[in-house]
Amino acid sequence: MRYKIIDAYPQHNVKRYIAKCLKQQSPQFIIIESARTLCKELDIIDVNHQSAQATWATGEKIALNILESSDSLDKIYDLDAQFIYCNR
Repeated sequence: MRYKIIDAYPQHNVKRYIAKCLKQQSPQFIIIESARTLCKELDIIDVNHQSAQATWATGEKIALNILESSDSLDKIYDLDAQFIYCNR
């Protein structure tokens, strides 16, 4: 599924991103970690949830970690806040 980066922030020398699915499919939102810099509101990535791998729209592979997924943006921010608090 294709996702567009809608938010970005640093977390322990790794960048975290919140991405929204471009189609009306589940999950609508995911939190990912990547050492690679992605651009908010510009980059679109193709995510394979089974293999937890992603590529740019150009086909180049991107190393990333899918941390959480949800159909609610509010829940994504809540899940991320809990994840940060538990890993301090």
